[in-house]
Amino acid sequence: MRFLTENFLAKVMSVFIAFLLWVALVDEPELIETVTVPVEYRNLSRSLDLSPDVPDRIQLQVKGPRGRLSEVSAEKTSIVLDLADMQTPSARTFTIQDSAINLPTNVNLLRSMPSQLRVKLERRLYKEVPVSVTFEQPMPQHLRVISSAVSPSMIKVVGPESRISLITTLPTEPIDLAQVDVKKPIRLNVLLGDPELSIVGSAQVVVQLETVTQP
Repeated sequence: MRFLTENFLAKVMSVFIAFLLWVALVDEPELIETVTVPVEYRNLSRSLDLSPDVPDRIQLQVKGPRGRLSEVSAEKTSIVLDLADMQTPSARTFTIQDSAINLPTNVNLLRSMPSQLRVKLERRLYKEVPVSVTFEQPMPQHLRVISSAVSPSMIKVVGPESRISLITTLPTEPIDLAQVDVKKPIRLNVLLGDPELSIVGSAQVVVQLETVTQP
C-alpha cells in the first residue's frame, strides 16, 4: 500500500503524460514519404572488393506516423546486406526486405527503388604505380627542365581488379616553376583520379629538378 501512496501525485502525472503521448501517437495521421538511404555491406572478405557499379544509396518509400517518419533519414537509417556467403569473386542479387532495414517502430516499408540490388565482387589487388611529374602550363620560357627525380618513384595503390588494371601512372600536383625555388626539393602530393582506388601509405613525394636558364 505504501508503494501506491508514496509520491502519489508524481505517479499520477507520469501516467497522465504517458496517456497523452499514446493518444497523440494513435491519433497521428499516417503519411507516406520517399527517402534516400545508404547501403552498407557487412562481412566483405578482405581479399575482395565491391565492383565500382555497385550502388551505395537507394530510395525507400515508407509509411508511418509523422513523428516516426522524421526518424527515417540517411543519418539514422541504412540498408545492411550480409556478404558472408560471397567468399570468391562472384555476383548475387539481393531483394530489399524489411529485415535488412533499421526502420523505427510503426514505420513500414512500402517499396524500395530499385527493389533488388545486383552485387558483384571482384578480386582486391595491389599495384605499384610509377609517379610522373607535371607542371603548370604555360611554363616560363626562360627556364627549361633537364631532368626530374622523384622519391619515392613508385606508389602502391589498391582497389578492385577492373579499375586497378587501368591505372598506369600517378601524376603529381602541377609544379608552378614561376613560384617555386627549383634548386630545392619540392614536396608534393600525387593525384589519384579514380575514387574506387586507394593509396597505401603516404601520398606525398619529393621532387628534385635540374633546370637551365635560357636566353
